[in-house]
Amino acid sequence: MNEITVEEALAFAEENFPNAPERLIEELGIKVKYSAINTDGWCIQGQHPVIRINSNASPVRQRFTLAHELGHLIYGVTSVADEVISPFVGKNKEERKIDKFASELLLPTLIVLEKIKEIPITAKVLQGFAKKAKVSQTTVALRVASLASQLGLNNASVALYVDDEIRWQWSETLRMTGNTPAEILAECSRSFPNPARISHEQNEVIVASFAENPNFKTKILFLQLVNASDGFKQLREEKLRELEDFIFDDNRDFRMSLQGCFGAFKSKVEELSLDEAIKLFNKTHLKSSERWGEDAWKKLSSERGQEYIELRISPWIKS
Repeated sequence: MNEITVEEALAFAEENFPNAPERLIEELGIKVKYSAINTDGWCIQGQHPVIRINSNASPVRQRFTLAHELGHLIYGVTSVADEVISPFVGKNKEERKIDKFASELLLPTLIVLEKIKEIPITAKVLQGFAKKAKVSQTTVALRVASLASQLGLNNASVALYVDDEIRWQWSETLRMTGNTPAEILAECSRSFPNPARISHEQNEVIVASFAENPNFKTKILFLQLVNASDGFKQLREEKLRELEDFIFDDNRDFRMSLQGCFGAFKSKVEELSLDEAIKLFNKTHLKSSERWGEDAWKKLSSERGQEYIELRISPWIKS
């Protein structure tokens, strides 16, 4: 195995996101074998290291296991042959260190700070980031929570619910006790699809939302403590939802057609300013009412319609 330090590996991860573990394996000349085994994975150290991965695990779980076992090899820490890879939860100090490395390899700090720009942070944003990073929602939620202060959060916590009962929670310092987990989940359900906002002491707000996996009857809750000035502001996704209700009403065909236009338009805005991109979109898609019909065209041409177009296009513009 070619030698590499932890610092070098993490620098490599920034340059090769989101494929750092796979590319680092090639760089280091490590053999990886996938097969049906009774654990998530393990590794053999030495001059010719081998990593074994459970082929029956989900792709995102396999990637975290790969990053985790890479951590064992780089740190020179013996792998546990029967370990189950659950990030940060129920681990000893050595394993938590390896989990931290795996999370940083998959989600480098600079990438997280670049992608997560709006606070408070919602489960929907984390879901989108998880998809781009090719990791699980749990992994991205835990990683973001670990960077709470750097992201502008006062604190953050992640909790797993099964059948609406809390199974575990993780945070540096923020803990839910007693009836609080059930109360916050209930408040999230009442607020859905918007995040729940709960006033807290000293001019702070608890903002919480969850991502659900109905197949496993699980919910991952992301809870954060922020200043009231941030906690009660309307988020981009909330504004988009409000504008979509106005623009589309129950016109599903119009909604699907416009989404297709945005999808095709994304590649055309790389070198444009936001104003230039909006003008080009209007020129291309709103030059007459024939395509959409008079009512839909008027809505898109209105002040609220133009605000919607701006909100859809703005994330694609390079700052």
